[in-house]
Amino acid sequence: MTSNKLFLTMAAAALTVAVLFSSCGKDDEPAKTTVYGTITIENADVWETWADSGEVQLTLFSEFSLDPLAGWGEVPDNFFGPGVPGGTYAVGAPYNSQNPVILEYEPGKTEYEFEIEVDPGTYSALALGFRHDFVNDPTLKSATLGVYWGNANEVSHGVVIKVPGPGGMIIPVFNYPPPATFEVKANEQKELNFRADFGFVNVWYQ
Repeated sequence: MTSNKLFLTMAAAALTVAVLFSSCGKDDEPAKTTVYGTITIENADVWETWADSGEVQLTLFSEFSLDPLAGWGEVPDNFFGPGVPGGTYAVGAPYNSQNPVILEYEPGKTEYEFEIEVDPGTYSALALGFRHDFVNDPTLKSATLGVYWGNANEVSHGVVIKVPGPGGMIIPVFNYPPPATFEVKANEQKELNFRADFGFVNVWYQ
């Protein structure tokens, strides 16, 4: 074999090995497990007057449980004590509480895209909330602007809040459809689109 042929043979072999290693590397890289989508915000102009008062955060809640407390779901009456009304709301910290997705106000913008990398599993809620910097009561600090509930054309704030009324009655002050529970499988990219209403802050913080 001449030196030129030997060189070409070795070069071809090296190229084949390089391609194989490159291909293996790509196949070995785990695909990200994510939830993504678009949030459409109604009354987005209201945001302008609140932009210096807090953050708009997108949070994800783990599977609902009353023991131990986790996620977002229906709490029965008297669960927290005799005569204490139940409701539907978050009973645990968000899955991404240490790193929520922050939406920044942009004049005239009504649609915001998002992507969150998650562990495979079941989640009880995906919620957009306004977290007020100057409210200390943890039960009032975040106004839920909207949740994913399987209907991308209508807003649900996802909460049922009840208070004691006269004669032992229990009166709902907020009564919205609950968030949708959903499962995210390994390496799945799950699309979740929903609507939110920034005008809810004027009701929540009144």
